[in-house]
Amino acid sequence: MEGTIKREFFTSREVAEMLRVTPATVMNMIRGGIFRAKKVGIAGRSSPWRIYREDVLEYIESKEEKSSVKAST
Repeated sequence: MEGTIKREFFTSREVAEMLRVTPATVMNMIRGGIFRAKKVGIAGRSSPWRIYREDVLEYIESKEEKSSVKAST
């Protein structure tokens, strides 16, 4: 399908590993609006979350920028 936008997602566990935090911290970040996420699976059950890849990469990039500014002062 040409022209279809493919969205990529990470699991909360993958994001936790990337950020070196717990999955519970990632869930708090989702609830706090830091990451957009969507539940997948059967409604009403403990469904896994999928976090938008672009949000995670932007978050990491913003943290790296703050670290480089801090290091240069």
